Amino acid sequence: MKYYLTYILFIICSISFSQNIDEKRDILIHNLCNILSENKNLNDLDRINLVNQDVSLIKYFKDFSKDEIQAEEEAIFYRFQKKCKEYTDIIKKFSEKNNENWITLENLPKSTINDKDYNLVKSASELYYFDYEGNKTIVKIEDNNWIEYFIDESFSKLKLYWIKNNDFNLEFLESNNSMKKSFSRKGEIYQYRILSKENNYYWIAYYTKDLNNIVKFKLYIQ
Repeated sequence: MKYYLTYILFIICSISFSQNIDEKRDILIHNLCNILSENKNLNDLDRINLVNQDVSLIKYFKDFSKDEIQAEEEAIFYRFQKKCKEYTDIIKKFSEKNNENWITLENLPKSTINDKDYNLVKSASELYYFDYEGNKTIVKIEDNNWIEYFIDESFSKLKLYWIKNNDFNLEFLESNNSMKKSFSRKGEIYQYRILSKENNYYWIAYYTKDLNNIVKFKLYIQ
């Protein structure tokens, strides 16, 4: 998905490092998201062009070396998708395609899973799912830690909390995966619901607290 960076060119600019870089990045993204939100009357390309031309981008990148710029662009790109629904909606328009493993929903469904199938998921020690690009991600559950292993041999570690029947949360702890560590911050919570059992897989819903973003994906017991 890195090629979507071509839709939002981050120009080199100036920043003071008195604050934490993660905080500064989120402030920048908040400001850029406001530009998208305040210009809904324009087409998507014009809205992105306004973001590209914003002076805050010039200020942000000025003190980054050439070697650091690409990594920071990537970090902003992934974090932008988490923090800005307007940007995510534009990305979806460009990347819209049939995907049997991930489906966007308008509303959060109720769970229809029975106790037997629910307990099979809850007691599983190894699971897997396919990411949006079709790559297999292995999940190992150890002492209520949800540890994901990716195709590039990187990993993410999250804390697993069972909230009530059919619902669970994952708290982000750490990752050495370039996308995951840019997308998330330590302590951020992700909400999930086990929806149903279908043949050899389970439908799992991921949703944000405000329900502005709801997707379901297939989860398999290894």
